[in-house]
Amino acid sequence: MGNKTLSLDELNAIIANTEEIEEGVVIKDYSINQASDKMLGFLGDYWKLEVELVTRDNDTLRKIFFIKAISKSNDAKADMARDMNLFEKESWFYNAMIKKMSKNGLKPWSSRLITSTNEAMVFEDLNALQYKNRDKFKVYDEEHILLALNTLARFHASSIILEEEKSKQIEKPYFINDKYLFDKGGYKKHNTWFEQCMKGSLEIVTTMSKYRNDAKALQQIENKWSEVWYKALEITEMSNKYRNVICHRDLWNNNIMFRYENVNNTVKAVDCLFVDFAAVSLQPPASDVMLLLYCTLDPVFREQNLNYFLNYYYEQLKNNLSTNGITIENVIPFRDFIESCEEQRLWGIIVSACLVPQFWISEELTKKIFCNTEDFEKILNNDKATFIRAMINNNEGYKKKILPIFEEIVHRYCLST
Repeated sequence: MGNKTLSLDELNAIIANTEEIEEGVVIKDYSINQASDKMLGFLGDYWKLEVELVTRDNDTLRKIFFIKAISKSNDAKADMARDMNLFEKESWFYNAMIKKMSKNGLKPWSSRLITSTNEAMVFEDLNALQYKNRDKFKVYDEEHILLALNTLARFHASSIILEEEKSKQIEKPYFINDKYLFDKGGYKKHNTWFEQCMKGSLEIVTTMSKYRNDAKALQQIENKWSEVWYKALEITEMSNKYRNVICHRDLWNNNIMFRYENVNNTVKAVDCLFVDFAAVSLQPPASDVMLLLYCTLDPVFREQNLNYFLNYYYEQLKNNLSTNGITIENVIPFRDFIESCEEQRLWGIIVSACLVPQFWISEELTKKIFCNTEDFEKILNNDKATFIRAMINNNEGYKKKILPIFEEIVHRYCLST
């Protein structure tokens, strides 16, 4: 895809599906340009579509759209997206589930899909609406994490409300999995990407962590490492004990966007939306909560405020359900939620061990890796450890960020029993 490669029919389909554009507008001009380096896609290419329109009153109207497409320049990236059915799954989720989950009066928690094809999706452009990602090298402060937890509570509440309303209609219990199946994407035993994350991190632990010279500890670590990682996959299966909701499962910096306003001469984050729903699946809500906290917070800050953040999320979920006539204790008792959070802590830390080493790198290096088929394939599917080792050796900030994640896995799950 490049400049001016959409057909007139495709352009008209985009305009026709844009709610705020009245009938009778005429396309005067348009351009398609690759999104900035700061918006490089992990498994897709990102584009900005700018359209100049002429209304029936002969006024000029300019609209900006965001296009997410299967990569045309990186075969490894495209193959990985197709193998995991990521675009098909995300398009289905937007077209089928989000429409059903948005009829509850709650504030939006996602960007709006305009239209889609088999290998591309067109969204409203959140940047044009003053939303942007927080600098990925800055962990979230209280202001940002509370906004993100608030949005997460709306998202999860929408899943529960849908099930509860449907149950009333059919006069028997209804659960989303009765009709829809969700796969686990790359988080599967023997998936090449997941196995590389697991093996690569173990290699770093045994050669570069604070445990590298402790023979007894290394033996315990090596004996339990795979068991711990596979246990994280097991607890993400649909629970028979805790209430399940549709979970995002990919809540790292680039998938969370904030809108900022000037409040009393201070720029503050005032709203938050999630993007990229290609990894959604049914799990206990605590799995998303712990994943979010692990992927975005400083570890010390996280643990010092953990109870506060968990209570805040639960209270927001309670309020969202209450506005739709649902008592939270009837669906997710507080004790169950806290118990589930401790169980899902493992999922949160394993996901952060998979994702953070990939995104805690400069935009220049991200561009080099993500835009080169050979490098992308090697790092993600063949030899992740060599990449992480090189980054640790050459970047003190990367070292201080990555090693504590791996060492927490060791401390909590390999040496604690």
